[in-house]
Amino acid sequence: MIKTVILMSFLLIAPAVLAQNYDSRGEVFGSLGGGKIYDDEGSLGKGLDIGGGVGFRITPKVGVEGQVNRIDYERNFFSGVRFAGTAVFTTANLLYHFSTAKVQPYVVGGVGFVHHENRSRFPEDDFLPKRTANGFATNFGAGVKIFLNKKLSVRPEFRVFLGDTAGSGVEPPFSLGRASVALSYHW
Repeated sequence: MIKTVILMSFLLIAPAVLAQNYDSRGEVFGSLGGGKIYDDEGSLGKGLDIGGGVGFRITPKVGVEGQVNRIDYERNFFSGVRFAGTAVFTTANLLYHFSTAKVQPYVVGGVGFVHHENRSRFPEDDFLPKRTANGFATNFGAGVKIFLNKKLSVRPEFRVFLGDTAGSGVEPPFSLGRASVALSYHW
C-alpha cells in the first residue's frame, strides 16, 4: 500500500514539476565544445569550439538568436602536410522549442557569415602567406535546454555549419560539425 501511494504521488508530482512554465523572454549564453572541419575532399582537422550569443523569445515556442563561435582546427600527417586554420561563424538563427517545460528540445537554423584563416602547410612549400576569406554561411541543428532553475539552463546541442571560403584556398563546401554544451542565463 505504501509503495502504491509513493508511486502515485510521484506520478502526480513529476508532471506538475515538468509542466512549470519556463518561457523566459531573454537569454545570454556561452558555449564550449568540439568540432571537425571538412571541405570537398574530407576532414581538414578537429579542434576546440568556443562561442556565445544572445537570444529572445518572440512567442513561448519561437525564438531568435545572434551567435558567434570560433574553432581552431589542426590535422598533421607523417608526410609533413599540416592542415590548420581558424573559422569564425557569425549567424542569426531561428529556434523552435517543442515545449515550455523544464526540459525543452529544440531545432535551430540560420544564416550569416564566416571568416576563415587558412594556415595549412605542405612540405614542398617554402613559404605560404596566410590566406583568408569571408563568405556566406548557413547552419542547422538540434538541442535541448534543461533548466536548472528559472534563470539558468544547460544547453547541449549538435550543429552543422556550412560556409563559402573559396578565397582562402579551401574548396567548398567548407563545413563544421560541432557538438557543444552551453550555459544560459535567462531573464
